[in-house]
Amino acid sequence: MVNKTKQAAQAFNGANGVNAPISVAAMAAFIKANGIGNVALQLTPAALANGVLFGGGAMWRRMQPNKAGVVSARGLILWACVNGVPQHTVNGVKAFNVGGIATTTPTAIGKPVPLAAIQAAHQHWAASVFANANSTHTNQNAVAAVLNGGFNYSAQTANTYGTAYGTLVLQG
Repeated sequence: MVNKTKQAAQAFNGANGVNAPISVAAMAAFIKANGIGNVALQLTPAALANGVLFGGGAMWRRMQPNKAGVVSARGLILWACVNGVPQHTVNGVKAFNVGGIATTTPTAIGKPVPLAAIQAAHQHWAASVFANANSTHTNQNAVAAVLNGGFNYSAQTANTYGTAYGTLVLQG
């Protein structure tokens, strides 16, 4: 059973070093138990150290435009974790506008980003905040990657993996 108190949210402060990544299955259970609309991702100060997001490592590189000036789907989902996803009205219904995801580096850590918005970005590219619950990599789950400091442990992520760049918090 998942405890829904603020204390339970602290269990998702992120990785505690390379050998102690978060459990994606436990994170997904926590989100489901509290409702995706009640949970948000709060970036930690480590996420924006020295004006560079995510330690300047592999995740940061994914957020950069390619030679054609296009940011990849994974990069845009990471930008959604940082800047959120704007909403617009379509036929009188409010909806998330993934085409409007800002790709600018903030000057300071902002407010928590609702997981419902981050999930909208994930789903646009056939991914999910609930993905990879039973695997050691988080290729389809940017929230878990932010909490773990990388999508998986490799030579490219050795300097950042295990660094908690975010924490899950309850809203409202």
